[in-house]
Amino acid sequence: MSCDGRQTAFRLYKQLSRLQMSAAGLSGKLWPWGQNIYPRLKESTFMKAAISIILGLAMMLLAPAACQSTQNYSDQAYSYFLSGNYEQAATTYDLAIQIEPNSTALWNYKGRALAMLKRFDEAIYCFDRSMAINPNDPESMNLKGIALSQGLKMDDQAILLFDGILQMNSSYYDAWNGKGMALANQGDMAGALQCFENAVQIRPQDPQAWNNKGVVLLKTQRYQEALDCFNQALSIDPNNEAALQNKGSTQQEMKEPPTIRLGKGAISI
Repeated sequence: MSCDGRQTAFRLYKQLSRLQMSAAGLSGKLWPWGQNIYPRLKESTFMKAAISIILGLAMMLLAPAACQSTQNYSDQAYSYFLSGNYEQAATTYDLAIQIEPNSTALWNYKGRALAMLKRFDEAIYCFDRSMAINPNDPESMNLKGIALSQGLKMDDQAILLFDGILQMNSSYYDAWNGKGMALANQGDMAGALQCFENAVQIRPQDPQAWNNKGVVLLKTQRYQEALDCFNQALSIDPNNEAALQNKGSTQQEMKEPPTIRLGKGAISI
């Protein structure tokens, strides 16, 4: 088969993957508090097997290597990422980087895959490479900040990065979310709450922001306000797993006597 034919075959495969992604209900943003660092497909075993089979066929059609391009490798890596094969995704992004070493997007995507493998030091190296190419790239700064905070618990360094992003763009949603999580890790619930309130104002239709705000309110025993936030998140996404579990935890806390309630820590899922 010609290179054009193989590329057409892969484009068809990518469209199928996106349809499966939509049907499976892919989670939205990176690093939602209490959820996985990167979105995973909620698939049945059958769907996973189907994706693997289609991926194998697509790779056969795309051979030989001489026909490969940066976009081919990037598309393949993206498909591996969506199917949960983060190791192969990182390896395939490496092949793309060998062709285009100055792509901030490729370094960031590789870092994401490594973060999903909990290889945070390697992920941060990738984000640093991206920032060396473009020191003012807010995505690279944000990804590194969250890896530092949620991966390595280096919250002070993370907050400096989030503040740097917000100085450039005070409406950068992910930076407010990341800073809020870092402040919450440090026990600064008032500061965290303000960050999440800013995030809600910027993106009121994002359930993650409402869930994160609710978690802070839950931890500070403002139960009715927390419940309102989780209900708001569920009105946007009725299947949001974190909001569902946090709502249940809040309702349980509200049923218990205050003397018991004060002796228990709030739960974040």
